[in-house]
Amino acid sequence: MLVLSLVVRGGALAGWFSPDISPANLRCEYLVNPSGIDAVNPRLSWNIVDCRMTNEELTLEKSSIGNFQSKIPRGVRQVAYQVLVASSEELLAKNKGDLWDSGKVEGDRSIQVEYNGKALESRMACYWKVKVYTTAGAGWSEPASWTMGLLKPGDWQGKWIGLDEMKDGDVNADVRKLPARYLRREFKSDKKVVRATAYVCGLGFFDLYLNGKKVGDHVMDPALSDYRKAAYYVTLDVTPFIQKGGNAIGVALGNGRFFAPRLRSPTGTVSYGFPKLLLQTEIQYADGTTQVIVSDDQWKLTDNGPVVANNEYDGETYDARLEMPGWNACGFDDSNWRFVQVVKEPCAVLAAQMMEPMRITQVIKPVGVTNPKPGVYIVDMGQNFYGTIRMKARGPKGAEVRLTSAYSLLPDGMLKTADNRGAKATDVYLFKGEGEEVWNPQFKGQGYRRVQMTGFPGVPTVDNFEGLVIHTDSEPVGEFTCSNELVNRIHLAMRWGMRMFLRSAPLDPDRDERQAWMGDPAKDSESEAFNFDVAAFYSKWMDDIRRSQRADGTIPEVAMNWDLGTRSFDWPSVYTIIPDWFVDFYADRNLSKAHYESVKRWVLTMDQQGRRPDGTHHGGLFGDWCDTYSMDGKCGDSGKTDVGLVHTAYHYNNCRIMARVATRLGLPDDEKLFNEMAVRVLGAFNKVFFDPATGKYGNGTQCSYVLPLAFGMVPEGQRAKVVDNLVNDIMVTHQGHLSVGLIGMQWLMQVLTDIGRPDVAWTIVTQTSRPSWGYMMGKGATTIWERWDCDTRDPGMNSEALLIQAGNLDAWFYQTLAGINCDKERPGFKHVILKPQPVGDLKYAKASFKSMYGMIVSDWRVEGSTFVWNVQVPLNTTATVHVPVASDNVAGIIESGKPVSKAKGVKFLKTEKGVAVFEVGSGCYSFASKFR
Repeated sequence: MLVLSLVVRGGALAGWFSPDISPANLRCEYLVNPSGIDAVNPRLSWNIVDCRMTNEELTLEKSSIGNFQSKIPRGVRQVAYQVLVASSEELLAKNKGDLWDSGKVEGDRSIQVEYNGKALESRMACYWKVKVYTTAGAGWSEPASWTMGLLKPGDWQGKWIGLDEMKDGDVNADVRKLPARYLRREFKSDKKVVRATAYVCGLGFFDLYLNGKKVGDHVMDPALSDYRKAAYYVTLDVTPFIQKGGNAIGVALGNGRFFAPRLRSPTGTVSYGFPKLLLQTEIQYADGTTQVIVSDDQWKLTDNGPVVANNEYDGETYDARLEMPGWNACGFDDSNWRFVQVVKEPCAVLAAQMMEPMRITQVIKPVGVTNPKPGVYIVDMGQNFYGTIRMKARGPKGAEVRLTSAYSLLPDGMLKTADNRGAKATDVYLFKGEGEEVWNPQFKGQGYRRVQMTGFPGVPTVDNFEGLVIHTDSEPVGEFTCSNELVNRIHLAMRWGMRMFLRSAPLDPDRDERQAWMGDPAKDSESEAFNFDVAAFYSKWMDDIRRSQRADGTIPEVAMNWDLGTRSFDWPSVYTIIPDWFVDFYADRNLSKAHYESVKRWVLTMDQQGRRPDGTHHGGLFGDWCDTYSMDGKCGDSGKTDVGLVHTAYHYNNCRIMARVATRLGLPDDEKLFNEMAVRVLGAFNKVFFDPATGKYGNGTQCSYVLPLAFGMVPEGQRAKVVDNLVNDIMVTHQGHLSVGLIGMQWLMQVLTDIGRPDVAWTIVTQTSRPSWGYMMGKGATTIWERWDCDTRDPGMNSEALLIQAGNLDAWFYQTLAGINCDKERPGFKHVILKPQPVGDLKYAKASFKSMYGMIVSDWRVEGSTFVWNVQVPLNTTATVHVPVASDNVAGIIESGKPVSKAKGVKFLKTEKGVAVFEVGSGCYSFASKFR
């Protein structure tokens, strides 16, 4: 039986969407509400699944590495497809695609198929299915659907409403207190409802309520943006909430980043105004009529509710005595509320939020409560994470509990708050005194592990608290484990750190910054992608970067709220690297196409602005930020590696990327321009920074060798010298340790694999003395530190949960240890390169990765001198497998109990040093070979 799983993807700037019709035999691959799509040519994808899977089997597959899907036939591929898109379920059931009938299309393409039918209109419901022809048979999928959003400004009937004034306080103060605003409106509904949809943009954050119930499970909607240029609206299905007769809509507005937490510290921050709301709820009735409830001047508002202050940096204050029971339900007495103001539109563009929302994804139970001083208690969650705390307690009316969040303890057992810097990170709760009260902050999160508490009524226990883990709910797609427990701990620490950063933009989780720095995500994104589906997340962030581009073409190091005024090559190169990487990892060329002109303008601008007389380039301040040389206090945070070397290398790499993109887009003049620019930059780079006699680059730091090796800049015939210098610096000069910071760490591990020295990378990974990740783990770290010497560094810029020093290490676990790699010639894991490296004393490594085509599994172990390897290759894909073998003894390799020469679907290609190379199609394979 042929079973298909359907996925809708938006246009170049959109994300993944699952069907909202989910029959039992249809696997929903991506759990995002497919409503409100504003791409007029969404892209469609499907996975071929050959059997009906029970819920139990599906859970097992997702949770256990190495548990293969049952009955994956070998060598099955798609040979043709037909997509039908209809305007109704009835037409689709009759196999009539009145919106689009692709006809039978020959080929094996099953992802990123662009809709090519009739023009799609606002609010249109689109029902679709696909017939797939394979080498094993043909069949139709079950139906799925998506719904279009509001495509034109004229579709919006509502007005922006709010209150553009403060009750008290100084709007120009650096630390500003502004309570949440509560808005409400009642309406009647007396007919049978077919469908009801709410389109909402509440800035900074909003929660929507209908008839006393919160709609959905989103937290801190909508996604962050530069609100002067764009804001996102969220589409919510509110059909189940509408009741016959009277109804009430309520919206709570938090400050978020719209009403900025800071104006001047630690640097100038943009504030966009006071919180405001745009809402449009459309109710479709069975008789064909539609009722529209919009935000207008008839809404009522109060800022006298229980959230009396909310600020992500400083915390949230909640006075339960001010609660307003029923404020979001029908019949509430709002006579003391005021009518809203109709306010000015805050942004130039209103776009659909085409990415996963923030959610509470996990609840953590504390591991203990301590009492370091009288009246002071510390709750330990046992794990660093971004989120907040939920408290359950009884107290007298007006009793005040103060809860301050941070990571670590001082020697006296009190909370170490200095690393929060200017952020007070303190929540306050005032009891109403009516039995057990349960509360958690609504519009605020914080990176933390411990909470220091004063004023708690009585003696708290772990049962009084829970930790709420909050982040963008990107689907988990990968798992990794191996025989080395230290490596497993490092992997989990990095995975926790990724979750802390994925918050509608890649944001620092703590202190008074929490900004979308551009330095580390350029390659952190690849490690994240092996663990979570980040396609929609980074598509959205590329829009943020484009909007941050200055009038002169330059790009700042921070997207959205800050403008540091520097002109760097290295950190903003995320804007060239990620769209180019999308082609390899997701087979998505639309991102490069959508941003081409902006990126081109930036690269050309920087070529002129940053050029020195000697042809090299320099700009900005950061470079290889926080490398190990800064530990001795003799080198600044920008690192020991010459910043000019870093910037020139990145400029060359950007030119190469632009030439490659121009080739893909069929722009021969641009291809020639950027190729010639790259040749010029490369010549200057090697003339100034390279010593051919010694093979030394710059001042001989590891980063100064890694970048030219990573970017292909080493002169012909000189590679061996450069490789030897890098290896010698690691193994001899630094005794098996790395010395890189933010820049070098992004490329180091993959370079060591590429030069044939994964053993050196393994030596680095398994170190336990400083500087190393093992040292961090030995000090009790549960996420990765900002600095290699965090434990001895003065407070301030000293986070215990950043990805600066994680670089692209976690991808290396999947790529080198487990051996799962994409093939750039057949991107998106259409062809998989499986090449595990059994380094050091590693006894086994297991990894699974759910690509766009399906689950890839690599599960190997060493049994004596035998290498045993189980592999899973998704349907409609192929793989090249590199089986470790001793003395090129191909004849001795066994596959599924048979000599490999007799194995079905296994084609021998060649032998290389220590491996035999085969090509396979879809299916599950089990290899065994003598390799020692």
